[in-house]
Amino acid sequence: MKIATETVWPDLMTAMGFEKDADLMAMHFAEFETEAENVLELLTALRADARETDNSFVQDTAAELVVALEHLAHHLGQLLPPLQTGLGVEP
Repeated sequence: MKIATETVWPDLMTAMGFEKDADLMAMHFAEFETEAENVLELLTALRADARETDNSFVQDTAAELVVALEHLAHHLGQLLPPLQTGLGVEP
C-alpha cells in the first residue's frame, strides 16, 4: 500500500502556511506516512504470528514494532508542535 506523496508534501506545507520550514516539515510528513504504513503492516503480522502461536515470531515482530513506533514517535514529536502552533490548535 505504498502511497507516492513525497512530491506532494512540499506543496501541501506551503498551502498550510508553512513556507519557512516547508522542506523539513514535508520530510517529516513523508517519513511519518511511510512509518505509519510500516506499523500497520507489523500489527497485521503480529496478529498472524499470534494466531500461529509461534512465540519466537511474535517476539521478533513485537521488537520490530517497537522500533517502528519509536521512529513514528520521533517524527510525530517534530510535526505536532509546529502544526499546533501554525494551525492555532491547543495542545
